[in-house]
Amino acid sequence: MSYQDAIDKAEHLLAVGQDLVFLDREDTPPWDKADSVEKGCGYRLDIPTGCYVIAHAAGLTFKWSIEFEKRDANGRGISVFDRDRMREVAMKMPPKVRQQFADLLAQEILPNMEKRTREIRDAINEQLDTEDCVRGLIAFASES
Repeated sequence: MSYQDAIDKAEHLLAVGQDLVFLDREDTPPWDKADSVEKGCGYRLDIPTGCYVIAHAAGLTFKWSIEFEKRDANGRGISVFDRDRMREVAMKMPPKVRQQFADLLAQEILPNMEKRTREIRDAINEQLDTEDCVRGLIAFASES
């Protein structure tokens, strides 16, 4: 359901107890009415893959999802956040919501991402040490 459809039918939706509306991806969300964010329910690599932006109007609660990663991230062993998309989204948020978005990233995303980055760096360093060992053995064995 689109935002405008829900606003037009708000009286009927509320009459049947439907006060939560998830907006279609194709709909233009009511960014000016956004009042909070919450983490989404999808996870990859122990990190939420998105969040919901929440707005209230005409007695209804509207939610729409924001995906953090690029589509080609799935199946990769690293996070591939869509920097341009996330900046674009943050710029559309009212200042209070933008701060909540920053807080969500700092509390729910960054700690596990930093942990994953440390693990990858440690693995790379171990691999580099092994590569150096092989190069040294090649040099040693090649000396006659």
